[in-house]
Amino acid sequence: MAGNKGTKYYDIFLDYRLWLTKRGSGEVLGHDQFMLLQKISEGSTLQYAAESLNMSYRKAWDRIRESEKELGFPLIETFRGGKAGGSTQLSPDGQRLLDAYQGLRSDMDSLIKDRVKSFFHSVNLLPLLLIGLLFAFSCAGRGSYNQSEVGGDLIIFHAGSLSMPFKVIVDSFVKKYPDVNILTEASGSIDAARKITELGRECDIIASADYSIIDKLLIPEFATENIKFAANEMAIVYNDKSRYASVINSENWQDILVKDDVTFGRSDPNADPCGYRTLLTLQLSGADVDRFLSKDSRFIRPKEVDLLALLDVNAVDYIFLYKSVAVQHGLRFIKLKDSINLSNPNLNDWYSSAQIEIRGASPGESVSINGEAMVYGVAILNNSPNRRVAEAFVQFLLADDGGRKILFKMGQSPVYNN
Repeated sequence: MAGNKGTKYYDIFLDYRLWLTKRGSGEVLGHDQFMLLQKISEGSTLQYAAESLNMSYRKAWDRIRESEKELGFPLIETFRGGKAGGSTQLSPDGQRLLDAYQGLRSDMDSLIKDRVKSFFHSVNLLPLLLIGLLFAFSCAGRGSYNQSEVGGDLIIFHAGSLSMPFKVIVDSFVKKYPDVNILTEASGSIDAARKITELGRECDIIASADYSIIDKLLIPEFATENIKFAANEMAIVYNDKSRYASVINSENWQDILVKDDVTFGRSDPNADPCGYRTLLTLQLSGADVDRFLSKDSRFIRPKEVDLLALLDVNAVDYIFLYKSVAVQHGLRFIKLKDSINLSNPNLNDWYSSAQIEIRGASPGESVSINGEAMVYGVAILNNSPNRRVAEAFVQFLLADDGGRKILFKMGQSPVYNN
């Protein structure tokens, strides 16, 4: 917002777009295509990407194929089969292109922010802008918000396991505040934190699958308040085509997973809480951890939801995953005992007997992780570009008739004690 409410400049914004063009052809890859690539990376299906952007599946498919034709290489790879009808992933070239675009956007955002004051000063709006900014940053409380007071872009980095519930939460929030444009980016929670600490990426909100990641990597330099909002538990997830699907249970899963003809996937413990929670679960179960770690290491992925595509095409028989993700995708899962599934806060003394080391906030640093009941955390960044909207979103996320209700329906119980 360029001016205070009631001025003739109230509805004037600075905005920009980046796109690729080709001599003689015009636009090759525009904002819509980049957003499609981002949503595919989050949800593993083109259908999810299209619905997230309120676009028909056919239009999304056509936009991607048109770009691929002009570029001369594939942006996505599709896999058929499975209950959900297959999956879609970014090709290696598509992933590199998306990563480069996001890095460029980050650089451009910084440049635009540096230049925006000069622009408004030139049109004699700087005093109004500063008043507006001071007002926005002074509103630290989480009170009620008028629809007209909430607008602009909101950038959220979130855990991959929150992709589906956050899509519903975001859609519900935007219905309430239609002037808000929310840009979500899914990754492993540790990677999400490092985008801020190492890469200097700009965002408003981070939602981590492990609240302690925010405490250890972001507070106090990058965030001040860490709010616990949801719980989860570890599970072993599979489908009807998994080997030994008819006999595996909570008692014999260790014996089955180490069989020579069985494959399993897990996420990277240095990138994703689900990865190190897998190792903590194995420790607590009394399993031969080294034997597990030496088996099927080729099926380690950056974030837990990346494993779904492997299971969908039966590249693996089982995956270590959160119960909520299994519920959201209609997959079968083994409910592990509370003594190892990291679900029960009353067992934290026992859980803490398991410990691993992961890479820290900066190269060369390490962080010790002890077992603890699974609790998700959310924080507004100290340098949030749109703090007022960020506060309104967190308020909605924590509301019993808002985000918490949606999370509960999608397999996650609410957490109230902070």
